[in-house]
Amino acid sequence: MKKFKPRPGFTVLAHKLALDPNATAGRHLHSHGGAARAAYNWAVAYITAAWWQRRAEQSYGIAEDELTPWRSWSLPSLRKAFNEGKRAGPRFAGWWEENSKEAYNTGLAGASARQQAARAQLPLW
Repeated sequence: MKKFKPRPGFTVLAHKLALDPNATAGRHLHSHGGAARAAYNWAVAYITAAWWQRRAEQSYGIAEDELTPWRSWSLPSLRKAFNEGKRAGPRFAGWWEENSKEAYNTGLAGASARQQAARAQLPLW
C-alpha cells in the first residue's frame, strides 16, 4: 500500500473520535452492521448457488450452452439482484426498511471487492 505524502506547503490534520452512543443509537448501529453482514452473506449465497447448480447440471450431462447462466460478482449486478429480491424474499421482507440502503450496499460492495481481490490474488488489506 502506498503511503500518503502531502504536497509541499500543505498540512495534514487528523482527528480521532470515540463513539459513545446512547441505547437507541447503539441499537441502530448494530442493526446497520447486521444489515451489511446480511447483504454480504446474501451475495455470497446468491453467487455460489448458481455455481453449485451448474455443477449439478454438468453431472447430469447437460450441454454447456443449456447450463444455468453464471452470475456476476460486479457491484451493480449484485445491487440490482438484491433490490429485485429484498421485498419478496423472506430473508429481508420484514426488516430491510429499518436500515439505510448504504448499509446493504456496504455488504454488497465488500462481497464484490473480496471476489475481485481473490480473482487477482491480491491481499485484501
